[in-house]
Amino acid sequence: MINSQGDPAVVPTTARSRAKKTLIGIAAAAIAIAGTVGLAAPAVASQPGHDTGGGPSAAANSAIAYAESMWSRTDGGTANTEYVLGGNGPTEWDCSGLVWKSYLQAGIDLSNGASRPVVGDEFNALKGNLVSRANAEPGDVLFWTSTGTTSGNFLHDGIYLGNGYMVAAAAPGEGVKEQTLWSEPGEQLLDVVGRPTGSLSGSGSGAGTVHTTSYVTAEQVNTGKLWSITASKAATAYPVGVAAGTSPAVATVGGGKYVSAFQAAGGALWTITSDGAATSFPVGMKAGTSPSIIPTSGGGYVIAVQTNTGALWTITNTKAATAFPVGMAAGTSPSIAATPGGGYVVAVQTNSGDLWSITDTKAATDFTVGMQAGTSPSVTTTANGGYVIAAQTNTGALWSVTNTKAATAFPVGMKAGTSPSVLALPSGGYVIAAQTNTGKLWTITDGKAATAFDIGMAAGTSPAIAEVGSGYVVAVQTNTNDLWTVTNDDAATAFDVGMQAGTSPAILAQ
Repeated sequence: MINSQGDPAVVPTTARSRAKKTLIGIAAAAIAIAGTVGLAAPAVASQPGHDTGGGPSAAANSAIAYAESMWSRTDGGTANTEYVLGGNGPTEWDCSGLVWKSYLQAGIDLSNGASRPVVGDEFNALKGNLVSRANAEPGDVLFWTSTGTTSGNFLHDGIYLGNGYMVAAAAPGEGVKEQTLWSEPGEQLLDVVGRPTGSLSGSGSGAGTVHTTSYVTAEQVNTGKLWSITASKAATAYPVGVAAGTSPAVATVGGGKYVSAFQAAGGALWTITSDGAATSFPVGMKAGTSPSIIPTSGGGYVIAVQTNTGALWTITNTKAATAFPVGMAAGTSPSIAATPGGGYVVAVQTNSGDLWSITDTKAATDFTVGMQAGTSPSVTTTANGGYVIAAQTNTGALWSVTNTKAATAFPVGMKAGTSPSVLALPSGGYVIAAQTNTGKLWTITDGKAATAFDIGMAAGTSPAIAEVGSGYVVAVQTNTNDLWTVTNDDAATAFDVGMQAGTSPAILAQ
C-alpha cells in the first residue's frame, strides 16, 4: 500500500491477517483473465473461494476476475505473486497497482493523469462516482485513510467482492488475497466507495481507448477458400483456393479498397482486390509459407515471399521482381514494413536459423538472434524512422530487436510453431501479440505491460494486430477453429467463420 504522497504507510503486519472467505457462489463471465506472464492463467471460476463477478457491469466483473487471478500462492491462491511497494504486476503488486491495472485492462483508467497512480490519485479519479458503502456492489473500490474521512491521508484501497469481502494487495509478507473488511485507529475505512464506470477515460495494455473499430480481416476458411470479413461482419467469399497450411496477407490500395496476397492452391503467388480483380504472379512459393504485403504510393503494393527455391523475393503490383541473396528457413515466411522515403525492410529467419533483415537496397543486418524452427518474425516501422522486429527465439521466449540491435527479452513463453505480430503505437513504443505457451492470446508492450485475454488459440496459429482508433485490434483463430477479434479494451467479436486448421488471419485497419 502507498499513501497519497507515494510513501510507505506504516501499519502492523497483523492488521492484514484477515480470514479468507468461503465460496459465496457468485458466477460471472469476465472477458479478460490474466496470470503470471508465460504461465497458465488460473481457472478462476472453478476454484473454491475465488469470486469472478456479480458486479453491476462487464468492467466490474472483468476487474474482479483480473484481481482474483493474481491471488498469491502464499495466501491460498495459485498465482506466483507477492506484495512489493510500487508494484504494477504481473508478479509484484501493491494495493494501488492492483486496483489500477485490474480496471485498466477492463477499459477504465483510474490514474487521474498520473503516470503511476497511488491511492489518492485513484480516489480523485472516482470522486465524482461515489456511493455510500452501505450500498456498495461488487467491483466498487474501497478506500482507507488515516482519519476515516476524505481529508485524511489516503493509505490503502481494494476491490469489493460483496458479502463483506474484498480482494487487495494486502501488505509486505502477505500478497494478493481475499479479506474481510476491517478498520482500525490510524487506518480507517471510508463510508463511501468509488464506482468505476465506462464514462471514465479508459485504456488497456498501455494503449489508448478504441473509439473506432473499422477493420477488415482476410483468412483461409475451412473450405480452403479465401474470404474477407469486416468488423460489421460483411463477408466476401472469393472463388480462389489457398494452398494448404498457408495464410493470406492484406493491405490497402486506396479508395476504400484492399488487396489480399496469398499462395494459391497450385503454389503460385496471387493477389485479389476487394472488388474481385485477381492477378497471378510468375513466382512459385515454397510449400507451407505465406506472403507479406504493404501498400505503396499511387495505389500499388509490394509483396515479400519465400520462393520455391528457398530464397527471399519481393514483387510489386507491376510484377517488378527483386531476388535477394538470402536463403530462408523451411516453413517460415517473411514480414515486410514500409520505411521513410518509399523504401521497405524485410525480416526473415534465414536458413541458418538466425534473424536477419534486409532493405530494398539489399542492405542486410544479422541480429545474431537464433529463432525457433518453423516460426517467422514480424516487423513494424517506428516513429523515429527505424524499425522493430518481434520473434520467438530458439529458447521459446518472445524477444524484440530494433534496427540498432537493441534487444528486449520478454518474460513470455510462446507456443511452439507460432509467431508474434508487432505494431508500432501512435503514442510511441510498440505492442506485440502472441500465443503464449498456455495456448492463450496475450499482448505486451515495449514497457512490458502485459494483458492476457481469455481466448484460447488454435494450435500452430498466430495472431495478427492492427491499429484502430488510438488502440489496437487482434485477430485470431480460436481453439474452436473460429475467427475472433478482440480490442485492447476487451471488446471481443466472434465471427461465424470457420478457419482451416493451422492457418492464421490477417487484419487491416480501415
